[in-house]
Amino acid sequence: MGYVLVVNERTPGPVSSAPTEVSGAGSPAGLAAIAAAAALWAIAAIVASDLFDAGVVPLELAQARAVIAAGGFLLLNLSTRERGRSLSPRRAFVLTVALGLAIALVNGTYYLAIERLSVAVAVVLQYTAPIVVVGWTVAVERRTPSPQVLAALLAAVAGVVLVVELPLGGVGDLDGAGILLGLASAVLFASYSLLSEQLGAAYGALGAMARAFAVAAGFWVLYQIPFGWPAELFERGNLPGVLFVGLAGTLGPFLLYVWGIRRVRAERATIAATLEPVLAALFAWMLLAQSLGPLQVAGGILVCLAVVLLQARRRTPVRAPEP
Repeated sequence: MGYVLVVNERTPGPVSSAPTEVSGAGSPAGLAAIAAAAALWAIAAIVASDLFDAGVVPLELAQARAVIAAGGFLLLNLSTRERGRSLSPRRAFVLTVALGLAIALVNGTYYLAIERLSVAVAVVLQYTAPIVVVGWTVAVERRTPSPQVLAALLAAVAGVVLVVELPLGGVGDLDGAGILLGLASAVLFASYSLLSEQLGAAYGALGAMARAFAVAAGFWVLYQIPFGWPAELFERGNLPGVLFVGLAGTLGPFLLYVWGIRRVRAERATIAATLEPVLAALFAWMLLAQSLGPLQVAGGILVCLAVVLLQARRRTPVRAPEP
């Protein structure tokens, strides 16, 4: 998703009148893909943090990752022509532009929120995105979430609050503009999850991402023109990290995320994506020897429980037709 800087089918058979069962669980492969995406985003967060310490401007790194990923997706899309349901040209255009802008702006609003708020508050605000997605599916799509999804939603949000150790008082000064920016990053995160579900159903994961990232890259190139050439990105010491963030931290995880969304739906995907701050804290503990407190461990357990709940099998008895 972004750079979360954490401080711390049915086989026919004989006709029978006995009840059978159908499963309503999320796809294990889809959830695994989203978990892998979260892990890559978390590792990229550590690399990005090092780049920021080396003088790379955060918004310039956001530009670089969009341009690198756009090039990669366009090249990969040349080898496939996956198509799903057809879209009218107008709707395809609107969805593509909206998804591209959401991808371009989600990290920008998050970075700006961090400038005005503590990292803990900004992370919690951004990860209210699953609430936005579930609310959208209820209010607009008229689709009631299952009890498992609702329980997972509560566990995931509570887990994120604990992972960033918000109860310990790391709130800092609550700036109104910062809160609005943090909520904007959550809405943008939710928007690209919902939009990629629709665009991916039409063009496949590769086609959807190639189109959206072309828009995102174009947006950032136009944005950068008044500021001149981003020299820090091309310094010898920074370039490997920039390429890693663009390829392993953007191209790979976004492809995995959209592929996963097509199998588990957007509301489950955004909940599973809350693994990112948990894994970021875990990797920081493993690789950077940062401390991992009891609240962070408890939060990680809650988020893992949320993902387990998403895979819980909801069975509905179905009676076969009479012969």
